[in-house]
This record gives sequence, C-alpha cells and structure tokens, in this order.
Amino acid sequence: MRKPMGIGIFRVLVVFTLLSSIGCAGHDILWGPEDPRYVEGDFVTVDGKKTFYIDRGNGPVVVLLHGLPLSSWEWRKFIPVLAANYRVIVPDLYGFGYSDRPRDADYSWSAYGEWLNHFLKAINVDHAVFAVTDIAGPISFELLAAHPEKVSGLVIANTWYTNEAFHMPFLLKFLKWSPTGWMGVYATNRPMVSMLGRALFADGEKSKGEFDDRVWMNVKTIQSRKILQKVLRGFQFDHQNMFRRSLQAFDGPVLLAWGEQDPIIPPENVNLFKLILPQSEIERYSDAGHFLSQEKPQDFSARILAFLNRHRDKL
Repeated sequence: MRKPMGIGIFRVLVVFTLLSSIGCAGHDILWGPEDPRYVEGDFVTVDGKKTFYIDRGNGPVVVLLHGLPLSSWEWRKFIPVLAANYRVIVPDLYGFGYSDRPRDADYSWSAYGEWLNHFLKAINVDHAVFAVTDIAGPISFELLAAHPEKVSGLVIANTWYTNEAFHMPFLLKFLKWSPTGWMGVYATNRPMVSMLGRALFADGEKSKGEFDDRVWMNVKTIQSRKILQKVLRGFQFDHQNMFRRSLQAFDGPVLLAWGEQDPIIPPENVNLFKLILPQSEIERYSDAGHFLSQEKPQDFSARILAFLNRHRDKL
C-alpha cells in the first residue's frame, strides 16, 4: 500500500529540524562585555527586566527604537550625528541585544508599550521624539495611545499601523504559526537568516557581513528563537483602530521616511500615514528597502537632524 505523500514530507521535515538543531541548544547568553563588539552603555531594571540602553548628548530627547530581529546596534551610525545637539537614547527591547530575555514575559505590543513608558520613567524622561521602524512603530503607537504626553514628535520609517499594510515574510510566518512554529524554532539556520536579509535590502549585497552577524546573534540559540516566536505571536492587529485614533489626534511634528523597495511594508503606506498625519514631512528613498537605517544611514541621519532642528522649539 502506498503511503500518503504528506507523511513522507512530514518525516523529512522532522529529520531536517532535528539535524538543524544539533549544536544550537547551548546557553542563552548571546554576547557580553568580553566580546570586542560590545557597546558601552548603561543598564536599568524595568518591570524586573535588566534593560540595556545607550545615552549620549544633551538637549531635547530623541529615542531611537530598533526593529526585528535587531538591537540598539541598528542605530549605531545615527547616535554621533544626533548626539551633537540632542540627548539620544537607544534601548534594547527586552528579548533582544544586551537586555534580559525572560522566557515567561509578555511580548505583546501592549506589554512593550507599557515597558517603554516605565523605561522612560526609570531614566527620568518626561517626553521625547521617537524614531521608529518595523515593530518599533506599533510599540510607540501603544505608548502614544496610552500616554500621549510622552510623545513630542515622530520619525516613522518602514513600519505600519493597519493590518493590510504588513506582509510578513515567509520565514517569520514559518516561525510564527503552528504546526510549523516548532519546526521554525529548530530549523532556522544562518543561511536562511542571510536569505531573509538579502530579500529585505534593495541591494542584497549590503546585508552580508556585519548585518548578517548581528541578526544571527539575536536568533542563533533555540531559546532566542522561541522568544522571537512569542514576539511574532504577540502582534495585536486588532489595535489598528486605536492606533488610527491616537495618530489622528497627534499634532506634533512628523517625518515619514521610506525605503520604497520594501517588500513587506510597501511605499503605499506613506499615503496611509499622511492621511491621518497631514502635518507629515516626507522623504522617499527609491533605492532602499526595509532597513533604511542600514542602506542610507548618512542621508537618513542628516535628514532626521534637519527635521529636529526645524522643530526644536516644539520638542
């Protein structure tokens, strides 16, 4: 009797995931002070979580929030540019970078939004301009909805507030959804991560090297992939109406910057944001993809600085 093809494929996937997991289930410390790539910064405990952050400069506060699956490293080239005239704060979201990655934490957008509020209180910041990309968008919109007084300005780059605006890459879908979720946790490997990076850059060659290294650092252990899976499963798409209302009510300065070759959050989103944030200034990059901060760091940081300078009296 011939066996169903689906069973054969399932067995192949099981074997593949088991083989892929060999050597990946070690301890969960990804890097630390002994690593030559360690960045000088501070730690503060927020909601019981040890949180790493970089704090440079003086003046109106600008908070740079990283996307997935990166860390404060994403904004490394922006810090010296902006810190010459502003106080620049760049935290690692819990679960990433040097911050704690608790297994039993809530990784939903609303939990991250409240954590961000408590983080600001812990470092004595009353309000700030938020530069956000990727998942940092929904997290900052959670803060804006619950604590609008905390947000004095927004720099919005390749992120979303509506469900239809976001097209999750296959690798992340593979990691997120059951029954394939457990396969994604064990099967994800460096070549797969590198492939994702190349797909999200306008020039895929730019994702090789240090970018690939940093992404892999955040997902190279089984536990770190389980945390990323929890983050993906914590996406609260039903919050889009709340985000829309809070953004419509926001009257502070806004800069919309977009890499137009982004396959997961296409440039049409600029128009969606502009409809509810009519005061927005717009910068488009036809030769950049999802990671605008990596493909256009010099130009993007200069445009953020010019934007901040134009609106300094409102920040």
